[in-house]
Amino acid sequence: MDTQEIQAVHAVLHLISHRNKNQHQRAKWWKWLARLKRTAIDLGSQNASVAIPASYKQYLSAHLIPRCYLAFSTVIAENQFSTLGIVLMATLSRFAKATGTRLEEETLQRPRVKKLQPAPPTEDRGERVSRADIDTVPSLEPRPQVSRKKSEQSTSDKDPAIKKSKKTKRKKNAIDDLFSGLL
Repeated sequence: MDTQEIQAVHAVLHLISHRNKNQHQRAKWWKWLARLKRTAIDLGSQNASVAIPASYKQYLSAHLIPRCYLAFSTVIAENQFSTLGIVLMATLSRFAKATGTRLEEETLQRPRVKKLQPAPPTEDRGERVSRADIDTVPSLEPRPQVSRKKSEQSTSDKDPAIKKSKKTKRKKNAIDDLFSGLL
């Protein structure tokens, strides 16, 4: 076990988590970054003469590193933060080498799920209807707007408290001329 290398890995993970916490802390891969960071600080604080127990190496190789690998590979696959994902994968590789854990290719692959055979159709799925069979076509004309009642209009004209607001015309500029054809 190389303590200095693990401390260097922790420093990189700490900087990544500090810089990206606000943006990515709700992402699914973030918890694996936090777990890897905690494990790195735990192992980095030990003496170089103390070896990692075999059970802890088994935990790292069977559980932590493969799941971090899957989580960080999704960051790369999303393409939006692919550079961050590549740095995370490189740091994970550096951590695995520093701890001396060996990974098998089988542990890095996603678990295969058996495909279920579709059940025979027992329910009625209906009949297909072609567009030619439909005689009526819905109207694309807008519906007429419902106007206010005449009594409401006459009371608003008589009431001096209610003033009609007049729209003031704005001066047109070059941008208004450009976009006038769109409306």
